[in-house]
Formats: sequence, C-alpha cells, structure tokens
Amino acid sequence: MSFSKDVKLEIIKNGFKNACCKRAFLNGIIFSKGKITDSGGINISLQDDDVIQFVCELISDIFLKNAKTESFEKGGRGKKIIFSSNSAEKYLSNIKNDKDSYFTARCSECKSSFVKGILAACGRISDPEKQYRVEFSPLDIPSLKEYFEEENIFLNEGRRKNEIFLYSSNSVTIEDFLVISGLNGRAFDFMNKKITGEFRNNANRVRNCETNNIDKTVSAASRQTAAIMELDKNNMISMLAEELENTAKLRLMYPDYSLARLAGEFTPPISKSGLSHRLNKIVEIAEKIKRGEKI
Repeated sequence: MSFSKDVKLEIIKNGFKNACCKRAFLNGIIFSKGKITDSGGINISLQDDDVIQFVCELISDIFLKNAKTESFEKGGRGKKIIFSSNSAEKYLSNIKNDKDSYFTARCSECKSSFVKGILAACGRISDPEKQYRVEFSPLDIPSLKEYFEEENIFLNEGRRKNEIFLYSSNSVTIEDFLVISGLNGRAFDFMNKKITGEFRNNANRVRNCETNNIDKTVSAASRQTAAIMELDKNNMISMLAEELENTAKLRLMYPDYSLARLAGEFTPPISKSGLSHRLNKIVEIAEKIKRGEKI
C-alpha cells in the first residue's frame, strides 16, 4: 500500500468527533473537487473508492441527501458523486465570490479537518523513502494555491499532459502540510523515514567515495608498477637517480600500498606529495623509453 493511500485510509478510519469537523472535511472535498452543474446540484469527481464511499455517507449524514455515483464517460479510475443541496451550492458560490470564506471554523480541529478533505480529494504524498513530493490536482488551482499560501505552504505549478497541478518537493513543506492537517503521527513518520533515507544515502555516498578512492589508488599503483617493470626489463632502474631508484624498488616491494603508506617506508619518511612527484617522474621516463625517446 502506498504512503498516500495509507494516510487517506487513516483519515477515514479515525473519522471526526464533532459534526462541525465532518462538515469542514466535506467542505474541503467540495472546495477541491466540487462544481455546480448546469442543471443544478453538485458534482464531485474523486479517484479513491474508499474516499468515495466515506463522502457519500457524510453527504447523507450532513445534508440528509442521497448521493449517487457515476463512472466517468471516458472511463478511467474513480467516479462522480452527484447530489443536490442548496447549502452546498451556496458554499461553492460563496467561495467563488469571496476568497476569505473557505469555511467557518467552529472548533480547534475544523481547520485540520478541512485540509484533510483537500488531501483526500485531490492530494497525493509520495513515500519519503523514495522521494519527497506532494501533489494536488484541484479544479480551482488559484484558489487552492492562495489558501495554502495563507497557511505558509508554498507550492509550485506543474503541467502533465492536459493537467495542471500544484506540487512541492521540499520535505519541510510536506512536513508542515501534515502538521496543519492534524496528522502529527504521519509527520513524525515522514521525518523518521526522511532521516533513515538520508542516513542510508550518506552511507552510500561514503562507501562509493571510498570505493572510488580505492579504485584510483589501485589504478595508479598498477600504472606505476607497470612503468617500473618496463624500466627493469630494459635494465634501466640502476641508471636512475638514487632517489628515483630507491622509489622504484620500494614500489615493486609494496605494489598494493597507498601513497601515504608507501611514503612511510622511506628512511627518513618522505611526504605524500614528494613521493607522488617521484613516481610520476619514473612513469614519465618509462613512457619515453617505450616511445624510443632519449631520456
């Protein structure tokens, strides 16, 4: 089950204690996906079957109306919920005419209930172990964006084929959204998964870095050893300057040592950069000999 689906089922399962919160939740649904039809009445387009069933029950409970469901004409997931309610139509009309009248909070949990309705109707949250992303696909993009900005939740606009949506890939924004939704447990769950994911990613980065460093060390050591063996084949090691001759011999004795470790074998020890300079000089001499050039 996806993280987003799990969150929506939790909202439905926990329900709402107060009638005002039920209405606030339903207002969030209608605000996100409801529209007044040409013939009158409300049409709500939803995707999730569990949410559809729950919303139909709330319509019956709050508006004392029986809602019917219809499949979309062009197929696809989800259904249309159709019902008639003067108060619901008035609510939608008020939103269009007065952006400050999203809903009336009657208790401390009404706001979180309203935001839960938005999430259930048009929201999707990705699993934080995979990516940080929240998306909303409401019917009225500007109104939803404006509402969230009033709550200090700032979203970007995106386009997918013929669909415009709001989104954020900022983990802090997603955490803030879960908190104002009253989903504090989910917010902590999200934070914990984010920490676990970041810890795993950091561990992978360190491991990859160490692997790359080892590969570079092995590659450089192999190149140096091959160059020294080329000099040895041509009886050229003894003809090198004393410091280069000693360096070549030590590299042949310890072909798998890192520069730092090999530098410690000298008496007295030399610096890592000094040893690197000597080995590069040896490789350069070997390459000249291989090309038939004078040294």
